[in-house]
Amino acid sequence: MGRVWLARDEMLRRDVALKEIMLPVNEEAPLREARAAARISHPGVAQVYDTFSDDGRSWIVMEYVPSRSLQAVLDTDGPLPPERAAEIGLAVLAALAAAHASGVRHRDVKPANVLLADDGRVVLTDFGVAAVDGDSLATSSGLILGSPQYMAPERVRSGAATPAADLWSLGATLFASVEGHSPYARRSVMETVTAVASEEPERPTRAGALDQALDGLLRKDPAERIGAAETERLLRAAVATQPARAPVPAISRRGSAPVVGRRRRSAFIAAAVTAVVVVAGGVGGWLASRPADKPDVTAAPRPTTSASASPARSSSAPSSAPVRPSGQASAAPVLPAGWTRYRDPTGFSLYVPRGWTRSKEGSIVYFRGAGRVLGIDQTDKPQPDPVADWRGKAGYRVARGDFPAYHEVHIRAVKYFRKAADWEFTFTRSGVRQHVNNRGFITSPTQAYGIYWQCPDAGWQSAEKDLRLVFGSFRPADD
Repeated sequence: MGRVWLARDEMLRRDVALKEIMLPVNEEAPLREARAAARISHPGVAQVYDTFSDDGRSWIVMEYVPSRSLQAVLDTDGPLPPERAAEIGLAVLAALAAAHASGVRHRDVKPANVLLADDGRVVLTDFGVAAVDGDSLATSSGLILGSPQYMAPERVRSGAATPAADLWSLGATLFASVEGHSPYARRSVMETVTAVASEEPERPTRAGALDQALDGLLRKDPAERIGAAETERLLRAAVATQPARAPVPAISRRGSAPVVGRRRRSAFIAAAVTAVVVVAGGVGGWLASRPADKPDVTAAPRPTTSASASPARSSSAPSSAPVRPSGQASAAPVLPAGWTRYRDPTGFSLYVPRGWTRSKEGSIVYFRGAGRVLGIDQTDKPQPDPVADWRGKAGYRVARGDFPAYHEVHIRAVKYFRKAADWEFTFTRSGVRQHVNNRGFITSPTQAYGIYWQCPDAGWQSAEKDLRLVFGSFRPADD
């Protein structure tokens, strides 16, 4: 068992997750987990910065990922739509592929170890029971570690830790995502282990477009189980069945950071605060999470359609929007005919075209109409540099394939409220070239917003005039 504390690195002035190893293990145990995670370079794997011992206790210093676990989402909000589960599955699959390529098998893939981060990432965490090529410590004990409900049958029977076993656990995690429980949910550990070893998994009833992927991943014989390439194909096909939705990146982001120096170890102990999440059941079931009293800021689902390359044909003039120095509002533009002022329950307001359909997905408010999409997101944890924030998001999301045939027009600072930056780009969706401007801006030390605008690239020039009206009309909460 272990506990994860939210701590402050006083030298680098950043939050970190400080994991205290609670099991009665030797000092090599935290090193094994650190070595496993450190071998993997992927945005979907939580970074390890340092390990150390202090006063007889072992600690791991890790990247703090503001997030909710997939398990917490299921417990609070209920099962996910199959298409959203498939999106999460693709991200976890990418993290597993990076781990397997580095000679690491996770061995404990489950909803509690999948973090849905505030910055839009899906992060696989807790490599505490991972098997590492060339590391005798990972296999010498003879113990079979992990969570039985999400453990592959061959692991229960023989302890075999292979990439195929991780894929089975991914399948069980996706099953839980749409059904609300694992395919082998039983009343006791012994009943669960017996069922995993000898019974067929429960058939899903809510899998929808995910059914074929679950059928292939949850085959008891690893020789018959589908591999990573086929899993990716089936998950992408499942995602493609969802209605078109705007790919609004979240505003809040915690970037990666340099390795923590050993000379500052005592500072971490002194800076550790009350545990954010103390423990979760099962071996390797601990994680760092956001404080319960903070609102969640999540990213909208991503497009996954096939793409054909096309050059961007225009760029915006973001500086034409009214400037509000130091967060003070200037006079609002005249409300044109066919528009109305929308006032959000959280306090912000802006002009939107009449007749557009409003919806809400997580923290994001959407308005859709005339082939265009307007999205507004917000966070109470602004990042200090909007340009750097967008560059980090762009690199991650483009690498993940969220924007097919992506072409960046620019990422640049603009004069708007306290600090702001525009991320303008084009991409292809369903054979249509789309044009996007995403403006992230800070209105106070504790508040930032994002305004996302998407329309067909062919109509960008006329749509851009409406976007300037939206920018000019925006008023933050308490303005």
